[in-house]
Amino acid sequence: WSKIVDEVKTGLLKAQELGEIISVGIDTWAVDYGLLDIQGLLIEEPYCYRDSRTDGLMQSISDSLGAEWIYQKTGIQFIFFNTAYQLHAARNTPAMKSATTFLMLPDLLNYVLSGVQSNDITNASSTQLLNAHSQEWDWDLIDKLEIPRSIFPALHKPGVKLGKIKGHGKLDGISVVAVGSHDTASAVAGVPLRSTKDSAYISSGTWSLVGVELDAPVLTPEAFAANVTNELGADGTVRALKNVTGMWILEECRRTWHLDGRDYEMPELLSLASAAK
Repeated sequence: WSKIVDEVKTGLLKAQELGEIISVGIDTWAVDYGLLDIQGLLIEEPYCYRDSRTDGLMQSISDSLGAEWIYQKTGIQFIFFNTAYQLHAARNTPAMKSATTFLMLPDLLNYVLSGVQSNDITNASSTQLLNAHSQEWDWDLIDKLEIPRSIFPALHKPGVKLGKIKGHGKLDGISVVAVGSHDTASAVAGVPLRSTKDSAYISSGTWSLVGVELDAPVLTPEAFAANVTNELGADGTVRALKNVTGMWILEECRRTWHLDGRDYEMPELLSLASAAK
């Protein structure tokens, strides 16, 4: 974690050499988090969402609480690394017992820079712990998962001025402004979708995310059956989307082939794939 913080600061300092920085906004990947103690210190290194501690929890929790009940409350897809399962897995750990605040990674960075403890609503929606109707923490679900209510901070929306950088030398005084801190929320906010109601988007990376921007979540039986997720976006929007295979598998193949002395560019791979029987 300290390496991430150091590199963020290095990037800001290098940008500052090119001109004045008025404000910073931070987004990262979703679902991962850090826990702070009463002194505001990070208790342990944040876990990666691929960690095996959540193995089997999605199924057991869905069976015990009812998958449809969870979906009707949150509108979020069932995927094994959701923050809900991570926090449930950690519920009896020494770290959780001494934790006073839970912050998702972008807001953990905002806290390091500004000292403000608050969670952005777009990333909070990815936890599967935010109520899709009220857009507040779903205390009923949180209680059933045996996660302490006391660790959840207030929520904020994109566009809010959180504070100013302090305690970081030349960077001090720069405004810290909330953005859609889930990286997909910021990516989709940058696409001119609002020009037509018939627009859809593909955000392609490790995953590819295929979806539409709506004014309300889709919580129908069909959406539940298809495991459609309803994540909150900037400007009060809802991103109804599906996670599908992205570029990661292909990039890993290219990396492995490169180690064997075989280098392929994308056009060549597409041509070979089209010709393959």
